[in-house]
Amino acid sequence: MSARSFSTDLAQLPETREALRIVVGWDSSNSNNTEAIEFAAWLGRSLPVKVQVMSATKSSWANSVSEKKHKKWLKRAREEFRDRVDDALDGVVPRSQRAKHVARLIEKTSSTEPLYDAAQAFNADMIVMGSRAKTSKKRFRPTSVAEELMHSSTLPLGLAPKHVKLSKKGITRVTYALIDSDEISGTGTRDRFPGLAYAASLASVIGVPLRIVAFSPDERSSEFSHELAAWNESTLGLLDRVRDQAFEVSDSLDVQTLLASGRGWKRAVDSVKWKKGDIMCLGSQPSGQLKRVFVGTREGEFIRFAPVPVVIYPRSDAEG
Repeated sequence: MSARSFSTDLAQLPETREALRIVVGWDSSNSNNTEAIEFAAWLGRSLPVKVQVMSATKSSWANSVSEKKHKKWLKRAREEFRDRVDDALDGVVPRSQRAKHVARLIEKTSSTEPLYDAAQAFNADMIVMGSRAKTSKKRFRPTSVAEELMHSSTLPLGLAPKHVKLSKKGITRVTYALIDSDEISGTGTRDRFPGLAYAASLASVIGVPLRIVAFSPDERSSEFSHELAAWNESTLGLLDRVRDQAFEVSDSLDVQTLLASGRGWKRAVDSVKWKKGDIMCLGSQPSGQLKRVFVGTREGEFIRFAPVPVVIYPRSDAEG
């Protein structure tokens, strides 16, 4: 599958009107959770999109069931799923933004394989997933499928927090998140920042500001410690480099940079002002030669407290 990226042909979206193709992962165990569908619809307020909703099912019958009976069961299950999807999309996703075959039910063979099958057949640009049912408002807890995708997706992965309120105007600001690590603390030497071109191009295509925020869970004993002061100084220099690279994508961008720290990820994230029109982008850690998402422990903990939709951009070791 040859997926597009914002930093190349998707940057021409306003001229070509080529739609962003989104596969929404439907959590069959939590059919009342519509955050992922609402996330896809919200993207459609700012970009042309085509949405397909996908879920996996598994028969509880014994393997000895006849092929005729199995086909009849699967046909009925797909019809019922299509009706449920249509009901969920009504008043949320316009028919013009729905794929021709908007609902796709696949027999389950493994946790994430059906999603990849659907994404490949649909030539998707993004997979969108919702949070677990038992999750606090404006927080994100991955389902088992989302958890696996956070370590294997070859496509940008969209994550929708629980009960998040989204602006009727669509995306009004893009936030690129830098997560505290050796690369931020000053001991790293990285000159490129995964996901930055994606975030900058998204902001440029939509015509909204780009906010670059360096997050750190301040675990030092003193609020004004020398370590924190050193982190602030080194990170300000890094933010200048990130901003310069954002301007390489588009020199007309409205770019703001910000430091955000607090005792733990929750306070660090909550120290930043968020709006209903915010979307947050971040790049994953290197994951070998194959370009895919790999969310480390620190990033995974950080994402749990995201109060706005998140897009994780895949990265490989070859990209440096």
